[in-house]
Amino acid sequence: MIELSKDDMKCIAAFETLTVAGVRDCLIAEQAIAFIVNQGDLGKAIGKKGANITRVRNMFARQVLVFEDSEDMGQFVRNLFGSIPVTNINVHEKMESKIAYVTVDEKDRGNAIGRNGDRIKVGRALLQRRFGCDLRLVSK
Repeated sequence: MIELSKDDMKCIAAFETLTVAGVRDCLIAEQAIAFIVNQGDLGKAIGKKGANITRVRNMFARQVLVFEDSEDMGQFVRNLFGSIPVTNINVHEKMESKIAYVTVDEKDRGNAIGRNGDRIKVGRALLQRRFGCDLRLVSK
């Protein structure tokens, strides 16, 4: 079960008010805020021509990342990378830990990591919270 702070709850309420998308989780990082929206609500969160996400970014005055939720860990990982093609996901379990090795093409590596490493850091934290699994990026 994910525990949300008061700040998380305020961010979720503001996001849902601006976008009408249902939010499952919120992660406030140093340089970005990430939201996990219900399956099928990603379009609502972004809005026509990106209008909703632009309003949200302006309100929070920082980078906002939005991901669609999934009960399937593989699909959730693919959702974390959005339009970046993920060629392979290998999950290794040792003792009590799980690590998902995600393979992307070398040319997409920079986008997968994100500005200042924000996308990969946030993705790692969300995957850990949601599935108790660490994330490693591999390029081919």
